[in-house]
Amino acid sequence: MRFIVASDIHANLPALEAFYSLLDSKGFSGTPVYFLGDYVNLGAFPDETVSLLRTKQAEIFLMGNHDRYIVNIQSLMDNPYIDDQEGIQHCVWTKECLSVENLEWLTNLKTEFTFEAEGWTVDLIHGRYGSDEETIDEEKLPAFSGNTVFICGHTHIPRDSSGSTASGKYRVLNPGSLGKPLDGDNRGAFGIVDISAGTKENPGNLSFEIVRFEYDIEKNVAALKKQKVPWRNGIINSLRSAVYINGNPEKT
Repeated sequence: MRFIVASDIHANLPALEAFYSLLDSKGFSGTPVYFLGDYVNLGAFPDETVSLLRTKQAEIFLMGNHDRYIVNIQSLMDNPYIDDQEGIQHCVWTKECLSVENLEWLTNLKTEFTFEAEGWTVDLIHGRYGSDEETIDEEKLPAFSGNTVFICGHTHIPRDSSGSTASGKYRVLNPGSLGKPLDGDNRGAFGIVDISAGTKENPGNLSFEIVRFEYDIEKNVAALKKQKVPWRNGIINSLRSAVYINGNPEKT
């Protein structure tokens, strides 16, 4: 079984359009896609991004922490995760851009999803279990049995680690960020998971590939400037450099 995992688009419509164009050109248009959240915030095109996603087929769209901030602004006000006043203004700006239908779509997203594939349990989440603002800690994995692959987003940095416990073998995968990488490579990123035929007793071999692609970064930058989007300077810097700008604009 082959499937695609993508995460952290962050209102970056040019990156999302380039992603779908790449799937078509590389013959992946019929491959199942699983999205791990953070469709809005930190970009210039929140409404357009959600509208495009809603026209596409996906196995699941999970909710990320930035999606949660938008559907429940009070949860942001009560949470020190974004402690910058301009950051809060950016979230409010994002919410005001969204249509009623797109805001409702974000509100109804699930926070986790699990399925079985070729003897593996595939466990999808945005951050970690119990928090969408942190990532999976291999020292504190949730209870599992048999071969399990935990797939998360949130950090904007690709990851592939593995280990075993008395309960079974595990992999922890992260596809990086489709629209706002923070690993020093400003190209968009997504992951392809390939599992050979297998059973619960004899699971298939699992491979994971990170795919990088070019997109028009400056189109997003120009729109951020034209619309005078709050928090835009730090967002622009990190879009171009693909590194976290300490204290400005976000903690991913």
